[in-house]
Amino acid sequence: MQSLIIASLITAFVAGIAALLAPCCVTVLLPSYLGSIFKEKRKVIFMTFVFFLGLATVFLPIGLGAAGLARLFAKYHNLIFTAGGIFMLLLGASTLLGKHFSMPFSVSPKLKIQNAGSVFTLGVFSGIATTCCAPVLAGVIALSVLPNSLFWGGVYALAYSLGMVAPLFLIAYLLDKGNITQKLVESNKRFSYYIGGRKVNLALADLLSGLNFLLLGFFLF
Repeated sequence: MQSLIIASLITAFVAGIAALLAPCCVTVLLPSYLGSIFKEKRKVIFMTFVFFLGLATVFLPIGLGAAGLARLFAKYHNLIFTAGGIFMLLLGASTLLGKHFSMPFSVSPKLKIQNAGSVFTLGVFSGIATTCCAPVLAGVIALSVLPNSLFWGGVYALAYSLGMVAPLFLIAYLLDKGNITQKLVESNKRFSYYIGGRKVNLALADLLSGLNFLLLGFFLF
């Protein structure tokens, strides 16, 4: 079980990074935006943490809710693990095949960033609006179901949220070291390969996320 927990935490964290670096997610620009408002690096780092709290406000209840639902069916533990393994394998395969799907809604708040409260609200709305990241979020929800524990369900959700903001903390810290945001975006290189005569284009973050889901799926079996 300890190996499963470690593997799941790594998977959730990498999934969060993949969600942040998704082409449709503009959150990666946040530190530069905050820097233009608050000027001081220390304050930008603090506001990035506040943004993380906003994200966690969205994802933590999702993880806890999924874990709580799983506890109702604890007697089907083996079946849940089998279904979780199959789901992870399918999710990993679809990600590596370049398949993406979105939730049927989006939120585009027009917020004027002035203080910690507005940054927190932006984090909440950003968490709700990560519709293009639905596959990786679905994977994290599945992770929360597996351990039959509210505690670990919440930890996986927090690991996903932390994955989304870890690069933002790095950008905030190195904000005065050149165009770090652009460099981070450019580091998410794309790879191409052919399968069944079809060309698949994948970003590095998607590749890592897909491989993580596949490996965890095999591990669950």
